[in-house]
Amino acid sequence: MSEEIMWHRLESQVCRQVDDFPGVAGVCVRDLIEDHGFSVLGDEIFPTASTIKIHVLTQLLLRAQRGEIDLDERVTITSDLHVPGSGVLTYLGEPLELTLTDIATLMIIVSDNTATNMCIDVAGIEDTNQLINELGLTKTVLRRKMQDHEAVARGEENVSTPNECVRMLQILYEGQPTPEVAEHCIAILKKRKSATLFSSAIPRTVPLANKPGGMSRVRCDAGIVFLERRPYAMAIMTKYALCEHPDQEQFIVDTARLIHSTMSVLADTNEYGQGLES
Repeated sequence: MSEEIMWHRLESQVCRQVDDFPGVAGVCVRDLIEDHGFSVLGDEIFPTASTIKIHVLTQLLLRAQRGEIDLDERVTITSDLHVPGSGVLTYLGEPLELTLTDIATLMIIVSDNTATNMCIDVAGIEDTNQLINELGLTKTVLRRKMQDHEAVARGEENVSTPNECVRMLQILYEGQPTPEVAEHCIAILKKRKSATLFSSAIPRTVPLANKPGGMSRVRCDAGIVFLERRPYAMAIMTKYALCEHPDQEQFIVDTARLIHSTMSVLADTNEYGQGLES
C-alpha cells in the first residue's frame, strides 16, 4: 500500500508537469520488475524524430540474425549518400568504408542521419513496419527517411506514442523479438553518447539504454534505466511546443529527474519504506 502511495504521488506530480508544459506532452513510465507504472497522455500520437531509430535498429539486427545481411560487410560511403542534420559522416573525407555494425552504431550514438538512411534502406520500411505490427504496436509507424522534407510536407511522419515507445523497450528487455537481437540492440543503445536528455537527468553511474529525438517544436526521449533492483522504462514526448527548444528539453530533463528520484527511492527501500543498507 505504501508503494502505491509513492506511485500515486509521482503520477500526480507528472500530471502537473504535463499540464504546465507550453504545448502538448506525454509521459509513460513502467517498472520492468513489478510491471507497475502509469502514463499521462500515453496513447497520444507524437512525431518520434530520431527515437524511431530504435525500431530500425531492431529490424536491422533481426535481418542479420536470419542471415539475410552481414553486419560485418563493409560499405563504401560516398557524398551522394550524405544527408544533412545530425551526425558526422557528412563531414568525413572520401572514400570511407564502414561495416554495417559501425553504421548502425553511428545511427544511435550520434544520431547520424546519413547512417540512419542507409540502415533504413537495408532494414526496409515495409519490413520494419511489419515487425512493428508483429510486436503488437498499432500506433507506431515508420513512413520516411531522415531529412525528407517533401514527405514531411505531405504529412508522412514517423510516429509513436509514449505507451508504445515504452512497450517497445519492454519487449527488448523481455528478450524479444529474439534474445540475441534484444541483447545486441540494448548493448548498442547503452553505448555512451554525447549529452542526451535522459542522461542529463540520470546519474552516469546508472546504465542507460536510450535514444532521444528532436525536430522543430518536437523533442522526445525513450529509454531503459538499469537501476539496480528496480530497472524501469520511460518515454517523454512533446509536440506543438510554444517555447524555445532549450526550455522544451529542460521539461524532459526535469520530468525524467522527477521520475528517477522516485524510482531510486523504491529501489533502495523495503516494503515499509525503510532505506536498505548498501
